Amino acid sequence: MKKIIHQNRKFFYGWVMLAIATIGGIMTMPGQTAGVSLFTPSFETALNLTRTQQTGAYALGTFLASLVMTYVGAQMDRFGIKRIMGIVTVIFGLVCVYTGFVSGFWTLFIAFLFLRMFGQGALSLLSSNTAAMWFDKNLGFANGVMGVGFSLASAGAPPLIFWLINLVGWRLTYPILGGIVVAVMLPLILFLYINRPEEVGQQLDGIPAAPNLDTASQETFTGLQFTLPQAMRTPAYWIIAAMMFAVSMIGTAVAFNSLFLFVELGLTEAQTVSVLAMVGLTGAIAQLPAGWLADRLPLRWLIVVSMVGQTAALILLLFVGSIELATIYAIFYGIVGSLYNGVVGPLWARYFGREHLGKIRGSIFTAQVAGSSLGPFVMGALFDLTGSYTPSITLFIGIYAVFVLLTPFAKRPEVTLE
Repeated sequence: MKKIIHQNRKFFYGWVMLAIATIGGIMTMPGQTAGVSLFTPSFETALNLTRTQQTGAYALGTFLASLVMTYVGAQMDRFGIKRIMGIVTVIFGLVCVYTGFVSGFWTLFIAFLFLRMFGQGALSLLSSNTAAMWFDKNLGFANGVMGVGFSLASAGAPPLIFWLINLVGWRLTYPILGGIVVAVMLPLILFLYINRPEEVGQQLDGIPAAPNLDTASQETFTGLQFTLPQAMRTPAYWIIAAMMFAVSMIGTAVAFNSLFLFVELGLTEAQTVSVLAMVGLTGAIAQLPAGWLADRLPLRWLIVVSMVGQTAALILLLFVGSIELATIYAIFYGIVGSLYNGVVGPLWARYFGREHLGKIRGSIFTAQVAGSSLGPFVMGALFDLTGSYTPSITLFIGIYAVFVLLTPFAKRPEVTLE
């Protein structure tokens, strides 16, 4: 394969890698909250769990899963994405099979731990870093393409999973999903995956290397290659990391409790599934424009706009009481969510380079996954205490408002800090 690509340099192989990365992101769905949330009523009934117990198992499993993301990123830097992604894919498929056999709180906790570790965590990290290995100036567009694929999956997966659960039962649905993950991803990894363009005589974005310029000066807009300790000495790292923790916490909380939340607001389960599909569909439409903007405008100001939009979306959620208002919420949230994803996707390579991207983004994935562990538990526990989701949504609005004020200070570092 590498020899063929070497001989055909007019074709940029990064487009093949972008397709594989997009498919990899889609295959994380059984470990994403959008996928897991569709099983929550089944878990509650079959395992006789309260919402606090179920969200507690999810929170604990997700938090522990977050702790290994920096290690996964380090192994990516050391061995290359291909090898680590192959291992992660096989384990993730086996975990999906195991999930169909859970019988109580602790077995469900173990399932959540490894679904989040290898699906929402590791496979997402490796897929998103794949694009950064092949694109620089077009990285926003590349992430937009990936976002379109994932958003379409977010739109199509809920109805498909909901249909499978009703057709064959939830215990058989998860093993089926695991089989799909392995059957789709493993051949792509084994036969088509290439870690970096340099391995096949190509350059980032498919642009030939200019004479008399070293490789590092062409790798990112900054031309700098931060290590993780250097990145952690910049204000931008901590502001964006904290923001991503909050967005992950709040987004996961709403998604995990979505079936319960929208039913409380007056919708049926079938209507709720259609609303979730609308979020994904709208997000797919908005992803490419978001990526286009990320290649042309300062990322921190796009982040500010996205945070204002997500705050407004939560305020709108408080007033949802019909399928019509829920649809308006879904469309608006899909748009602002796509803008957020379009910005944070290329941000880390743009700000800190790609040489140590595995460790840097691994540490950020730790924050994201840890945030996603806390959100559902807070929302579920507050519901059990108050009988309403309004207190948690109000709390989340306040948290977002803080980051509307903080994110303007997340400037791109211009020099490394020794």
